[in-house]
Amino acid sequence: MDKLKVNLKNCYGIQSLDKEFDFTSSKVKAYAVYAPNGLMKTSFSKTFEAISKGDSPKEERYNRPSSCVVKSDNKAIQKEMIYVLKSEIDINSDSPAISNILVNPENKARYDALHFELDKLKKQLITSLQKASGIRKDDVEKTILTDWKETDFPTCIEKIKATSDFDDFGFYQYAKIQYATIFNPETIEVLQSPEFIPKVREFIEHYQIIEHYQRFLNQGGTLCQKGVFNLAKADTPPRTLQQRLKAIYYEKIDTNPKLKKLRDNLAKNAQTQALIDLIVTRSAGRIENLLRNLEPNNQAQFRRNLWGVYLKYKADSKAYMELYYESKHEIKQIETDAAQATPRWVKAIERFNNRFVDMPFQLAIANQAQAGLGKEPAKLKFIFTDGSDTVECSRSETNTLSTLSQGEKRSLYLLNFIFEVEARKLANQETLFIIDDIADSFDYKNKHAIVQYLKDITNIPNFHQIILTHNFDFFRTLANSFVHRDRCLMANRSITSITLTKAEGVKNYFINVWKNKVNTDDTVLCATIPFTRNLIEYIKGDEDGDYLLLTSLLHWKRNTEQITVGDYMGVYNRLFSTHYETENSTRLTDLLFTKSNEICNDPVRDGLKLEDKVLLSMSIRMKAEIFLIKELRRIKNDTSYWCDDTNQFGRLMKEFSSSDPLAPAIPTLEKISITVSSNIHLNSFMYEPIIDLTIEHLIELYKDVCNLL
Repeated sequence: MDKLKVNLKNCYGIQSLDKEFDFTSSKVKAYAVYAPNGLMKTSFSKTFEAISKGDSPKEERYNRPSSCVVKSDNKAIQKEMIYVLKSEIDINSDSPAISNILVNPENKARYDALHFELDKLKKQLITSLQKASGIRKDDVEKTILTDWKETDFPTCIEKIKATSDFDDFGFYQYAKIQYATIFNPETIEVLQSPEFIPKVREFIEHYQIIEHYQRFLNQGGTLCQKGVFNLAKADTPPRTLQQRLKAIYYEKIDTNPKLKKLRDNLAKNAQTQALIDLIVTRSAGRIENLLRNLEPNNQAQFRRNLWGVYLKYKADSKAYMELYYESKHEIKQIETDAAQATPRWVKAIERFNNRFVDMPFQLAIANQAQAGLGKEPAKLKFIFTDGSDTVECSRSETNTLSTLSQGEKRSLYLLNFIFEVEARKLANQETLFIIDDIADSFDYKNKHAIVQYLKDITNIPNFHQIILTHNFDFFRTLANSFVHRDRCLMANRSITSITLTKAEGVKNYFINVWKNKVNTDDTVLCATIPFTRNLIEYIKGDEDGDYLLLTSLLHWKRNTEQITVGDYMGVYNRLFSTHYETENSTRLTDLLFTKSNEICNDPVRDGLKLEDKVLLSMSIRMKAEIFLIKELRRIKNDTSYWCDDTNQFGRLMKEFSSSDPLAPAIPTLEKISITVSSNIHLNSFMYEPIIDLTIEHLIELYKDVCNLL
């Protein structure tokens, strides 16, 4: 993949995005994209996740028609080429990729070949058993294993074949009886009744008398030949006599409630009728033998005996077992090897342990042999040890895994990603990884581990990455570690589209951007004030005159309106040994508010400029303090009131909310307190909290505070 063309319209939260990612040249094949929360990260990753599943991305809120064109080197990207690592932590399931790296291709190929021939003969045997037993083909194996209390089919067949007493059981008597005729859901209830056997015997006795007279009359009546009964002189002709005899014995059955209930139960459906037909059509000796086998205590053995009879002389079973005997030792050896040989698994775990240190558990595979041969998905086992106490659990046992910290859960989540990478590397699968916000703020230990592993991935020729983050510190770390500056992008949103442009000054925004513009760009000039003040505080302390002067440019003080642009440039020159002009008499607050109004009124807003956000933040707090001092003067009836507290905005807010807790202005002032006031100053993240705020949010807040005045 040299070039990735992405053109999206109405794909989840992205109205429009048109971007080409160029992976050519000697630069590492990775892009880093900084985007504040809510801008485009999740929508971008969901779009690629949909493609990876063969689905079409969509717009879910307004049901607008979507368009998605993603091409790799001018061809539609294949879904297999995409892997999305989502920001949501999911540790409840093991990745299928674990199985892929456990499998030894050579062993699996031989193992599959042996099982292919065995399975072919097994299917033939099951077909024969289905015909003999009358059981559904899909249920034959399960039924045999249940009856013989076994779990492995060939072992069960071997056990049955080794049993030698089926001849004594009566092979010829039962070989043609179908298992399903006797044991089926309809007959089980009848067979389990303690009254079944004695009542069947009584029923059969009556039934056989009727059948005896039926045959007697059908043969012309031997009683007549012996002079016992003369049909010619009889008052009742033979047909009537036959009906009369049946009526007498049926009456005996009907007048016996238990016999009648038994007859009705047996005749209620085809299955139970088939059972009684099987019984009454046998000779007297065989009926008694069958009834003994049908006694409740004998039924389990009878089931096993029937399977033994079916298998005794079947050529299918002989062929199957011969091949099984030939193959089983080799199969066992392959399974043993699979349980022990796990070089790729060990390598993946070593990568995890080397990157993510101090994890409270060790990892193992619960079903290593089966997973190594591709027979089952791999199941991770977590081993927690504390002194002499050891606990093992699977992912599904969340009570134990819930004790993990958020950082440990994220590490465990990334383990699946490591397995996926190893599996795709093994398969030589060209892959575009979409990495969505995987680093938490302040999780320094994991942050560096993640960066190092993502850097490792860049060494694999077929792998490409687009790394999305809202964490500017993480973004800067990526840029400083391995992502080329030309491939560090920042997302910006206009009214109708998302744009991705090259990030400026990622390593040091002040040196690379502001320093060269401070005397030519009024917005940059204003934005450097907090930075300059912080440096003076670090170097000279908070009682220095220049520090106090700049404090009056960040808070509404007695002298704020008198400070000019020239005054500030004098402070700047003294700190940085520069020689910029200091004669500009423009009041700095006028410049600050003028530039803020220009940003708000500009129809084209560049949300990537840090200087715009810092300037707006300064103006917002300054306007808020002007409002608060004005209101407190009114409340106190003191036109000379000023606040001299070091935490001026917080002190003003406290006094005002105490004096007028229901004031309509309080919600706006609280927003300022939360999102702006404490974030103006330089910190280790280079204004990251302000960077994460959208320019639209700051413009709206600026307008709100202006409306208070």
